[in-house]
Amino acid sequence: MRTTRKPFKFYFYIFIFSVVIVAGYSLYMIYSEGKSVSDVYNLWFMPPIFTGFYYGSDLLIDKFTNRKKKINYEANFLAEISKKMNEGKVFLVEEFRRLQNNYKFQEDLKRAYQIYTNGESEVFTIAKLEKKYRKDTVEFKAMKYVVEYLKENQKNTESN
Repeated sequence: MRTTRKPFKFYFYIFIFSVVIVAGYSLYMIYSEGKSVSDVYNLWFMPPIFTGFYYGSDLLIDKFTNRKKKINYEANFLAEISKKMNEGKVFLVEEFRRLQNNYKFQEDLKRAYQIYTNGESEVFTIAKLEKKYRKDTVEFKAMKYVVEYLKENQKNTESN
């Protein structure tokens, strides 16, 4: 689907093109068919109506398609964490796949996002996330990045 909006010049060219077509047809009707100007003047309303209809339908389509484009804050949160993990260069590709397939770790990421958006509560705390995994596992190393990101953003929200 189209992602950019058409410029005004596009609609201007559509208008000029339709005026040329209507002028040609009007001249044809006047000279070959013997019609009077009063018989063909109704055709001259077509170019602005057609161009206006075209512009209005494009506006409506843009409004409907832009309404569906909502920002996914959870995806942005996960992208920031994975960016920090990539910058650390501690994980292999296989370890990333293992983390993606690990149901328990994915649930803890959802809890981390809840902490990120709503703050800590009795159920969701940063300390619980830190203590959840054994120190020699990949999940523990990854959770360190998540907790670090949560603490950074917690300081940022407190200072604002």
